[in-house]
Amino acid sequence: MVDQLRAQGLQDFFVQCLQDLYIAEKKLVNCAAALSIAAFTEELQRALIAQSEEAGLHVQRLDNVFDLMNQQPGIGRCHIIEILSDKAASIVKTVETGTALRDAAIIYAVQLIAHYKIASYGSLISLLAELDYPKAKLILKQCLADEKSADSYLTQIAVNFINPAAQRESE
Repeated sequence: MVDQLRAQGLQDFFVQCLQDLYIAEKKLVNCAAALSIAAFTEELQRALIAQSEEAGLHVQRLDNVFDLMNQQPGIGRCHIIEILSDKAASIVKTVETGTALRDAAIIYAVQLIAHYKIASYGSLISLLAELDYPKAKLILKQCLADEKSADSYLTQIAVNFINPAAQRESE
């Protein structure tokens, strides 16, 4: 009985964290799309559109996890994502339009959000080691792999194109 109560407490915590991540993914659908419009470099624009689409796919996958657990995604706010997306908006507003520096700032802001999501997926996967939802674990592992890949791609764009161009603008 005590183990069942402990498991329920862990499951409730897991669901709460999953709901935050779900809200974060939904927010990123719009945030990444908006940042793609603000981006100057075509490569970054394409990467942000892809991230927006991927976030939409992650929302669908997380819906599946909620279904597997007989839970509802819920509605609400993810305060961390609100802070990070506000930071992204602030950065974009303060850097001159049509510059590599602005694109560098956009990558910085998007990677802040991506790293939150990577940490969240990793933590949720580790929590699932104690809960009996193997299909949910597979789904979250796929989302984590997607996030890491997108983050790596943004880093490549920054290192190979954006950052050198931003440095040339500064000279």
